[in-house]
Amino acid sequence: MTFADAPVVEAEGLTRHYTLPRERLTAAPQRVFALNQVSLTVRAGRSLGVVGESGCGKSTLARCVMALEPLTAGTLHILGKDPHVMRAWTLRRHRRNFQMVFQDPFGSLDPRHTVGRIVAEPLDVAEKWLKPDDRRGRVREVLESVGLKEADMSKYPHEFSGGQRQRVAIARALVTRPALIVADEPVSALDVSVQAQVLNLLQDLQDLYGVTYLLISHDLAVVKYVCHEVAVMYLGRIVEYGPTEGIFTNATHPYTRALLDAVPKLSPSRRRARSALKGMVPDPTETNPGCPFADRCPLVESQCRSQAPELREVAPGHVAACHLV
Repeated sequence: MTFADAPVVEAEGLTRHYTLPRERLTAAPQRVFALNQVSLTVRAGRSLGVVGESGCGKSTLARCVMALEPLTAGTLHILGKDPHVMRAWTLRRHRRNFQMVFQDPFGSLDPRHTVGRIVAEPLDVAEKWLKPDDRRGRVREVLESVGLKEADMSKYPHEFSGGQRQRVAIARALVTRPALIVADEPVSALDVSVQAQVLNLLQDLQDLYGVTYLLISHDLAVVKYVCHEVAVMYLGRIVEYGPTEGIFTNATHPYTRALLDAVPKLSPSRRRARSALKGMVPDPTETNPGCPFADRCPLVESQCRSQAPELREVAPGHVAACHLV
């Protein structure tokens, strides 16, 4: 399975607002700004990691890319097609090109079904014309590619460890031979030793199939190990975006620096003073004309509170939204 070296995902100005229930009939409706003008591109065979604090909009972004959530504004193209404007039957057919691996490897697998049926289920929608022998062969192929055996097809999810269940979930995502896999915290529920196995598996599968990853994670070490590029999100916005090496060695935005400083350093020679964040994340129902990070930024200036910064290039392919760069 190969894809041309072209954008698999092209997102421009993705915005997602939620309207909260009114506390009383006379109260004005409040909106939560989960995504605010998010733009990104992921090319074939590459991996983009999206990082940030809990509640910054990472999972909402994943669900919007998967067309599980409608967009308030913006455009999204996967392999040149916008899933948000497709009719239901067309979208069902297009979904074979983009699949998802969810965070909880047990909660995302139906405990009443065998592994063989779970992995084959996407084929019921995407490739209904497959003959039974071809269908079983496809399931066997993807199970073997994730390190499981044909005999495992007759087993149930509860008979596997957490790492093996996540391998089943990855096999299910691979069975339609997609161009894109959206992985939302794929190893956060696993032990550290098992995390390494699953991450190595993801890299091996990318080399084997040329699959593209959009990886959602709060673990910077995971993103550094797997991803070619990194997008840093804060309060529904991308504040820094660029090659992984550039982000980790020359972070520009104060928020990115704070995230990197929070990563534990085992070697005393590599430890440095942490730029600990102060204050709380602003209320997502409120909007202000300035930088959303202004109230917590140690370098804040007057213009930061009155004017929202735009993404600007700080190095080739590396952009940051900060007045100080």
